Amino acid sequence: MLVACDASQLEWRTILELSRDEVGLAEVLEGQDTHTLNQHAFSLPSRLIAKIYLFRTIFRGSGYAFANDPAFMHVSSSPKFWDGIGEKFYAKYAGIDAKHTEWKDLVVSGRPIFGPSGRHWDISLGRDRNGELKIPWTVLTNYPVQGTGADVMMLARISFAKRLKDARIPALLVATVHDSIVVDVEKCYVSQIAKIFYEVFDDLIENIWRCFKYEWVCPLACEVKCGMDMLNMEKVERPA
Repeated sequence: MLVACDASQLEWRTILELSRDEVGLAEVLEGQDTHTLNQHAFSLPSRLIAKIYLFRTIFRGSGYAFANDPAFMHVSSSPKFWDGIGEKFYAKYAGIDAKHTEWKDLVVSGRPIFGPSGRHWDISLGRDRNGELKIPWTVLTNYPVQGTGADVMMLARISFAKRLKDARIPALLVATVHDSIVVDVEKCYVSQIAKIFYEVFDDLIENIWRCFKYEWVCPLACEVKCGMDMLNMEKVERPA
């Protein structure tokens, strides 16, 4: 059986952590459905559209890009419409907007962006088609989030591997991709593997402090699924 552990909303929770955005953090801490809230707040036609919109907008997607994307054109093909949604998004999550501006100022001044683990990113200004300097918004908003998320998952993998070894479960760690860890194991061990995964994420914030001396505040969580192949997976609830 394959058992897959996916970090819940890793990119979203990482930018909330890095920006300490009060509204977004409150939604996570209170267990609210951010995507449904945003669907209504931004007058979007579905929760799915709101969800996809959020995960692109945290990397500063432009109104023009949304207006020319087949996944969004049925909502509106007007860049002005999507720029208006973006204004509402960053007004609601003002902490994210402020963090993006802080990172932009660092890039413009030629200084690196530092993450919680000590990892840093030296990002150069880009150039437009006319050769003029431009701010590389997508890159400067993406690298700190993806890089920090990778550090979080690195700790999760190490913690899981150690617990797996201590439990002496005959399992094979077959893949770690982005926010997912996949294990191949006999069916009789699925519940034990799931329990270990959930415990890994219970301790993840403490392990971030132990390794990096950084006080992470945004909750981290995971979802565990199992199945005979990756196309046919069912959720595994947390064992009692």
